[in-house]
Amino acid sequence: MKLARLGEVAAIERDGIAPEKIVAGTPYLGLEHIESGGRIISSEPVANGELASMKFQFGPEHLLYGKLRPYLAKIALPDFAGICSTDILPVKVGPDLDKRYLAYFLRQPRMVDFANSRSSGANLPRLSPKALADFQIPLPPLPEQRQIAAILDQTDALRRKRAEALSRLNALGQAIFYEMFGDPLALGGINVTRLAEIAELINGDRSSNYPSGDDIKDAGIVFLNTTNIKNGELDFSRLRTY
Repeated sequence: MKLARLGEVAAIERDGIAPEKIVAGTPYLGLEHIESGGRIISSEPVANGELASMKFQFGPEHLLYGKLRPYLAKIALPDFAGICSTDILPVKVGPDLDKRYLAYFLRQPRMVDFANSRSSGANLPRLSPKALADFQIPLPPLPEQRQIAAILDQTDALRRKRAEALSRLNALGQAIFYEMFGDPLALGGINVTRLAEIAELINGDRSSNYPSGDDIKDAGIVFLNTTNIKNGELDFSRLRTY
């Protein structure tokens, strides 16, 4: 498959605007407004004189790449025009590259790790625009890029729906508990007590009262550790023995 440097098929447009030229009400994006994975949580309209330093301008034609702490994969696709922090690089794709395809390519864990390995700075690692421009991008035909992006759009939508369903299921469990027993932290709720007053908390690897070695199976005792707990369930595929 054909490869191309990102800088050959896209432009990193650091079109700066001075604070005094920013129009009040312009949407502003900082890294805090973008989730890991690229979802834009919100934007803030700018007030006159609110910003004290230069910002970059972007539009819906841009991909926004968070260069600060690139391991967070803050790579967004805005559908509006605005200004952003200079820790965000606006990238405008050329005619041979699909913007959504590029976003999915840059968000994949292998590329996130690669970007992090190319960043500089111990406490606040940043990826330079030059390093980003040097990334090698696989370049299938444009219709194939769009098809890949469309498939990944559907996959991402399913993943989000699944996460939303799990969140609602967790909320339902809490609501059922409150309906049956009330809120234990609310005034006038059911009586509460310390866990240590009604249960024995055992610390350490195992009690000296438990059998060991070949006697474990005969006693019917199973020893578990944190590796046996996954997603709130017990996994008995790998049990410890003594």
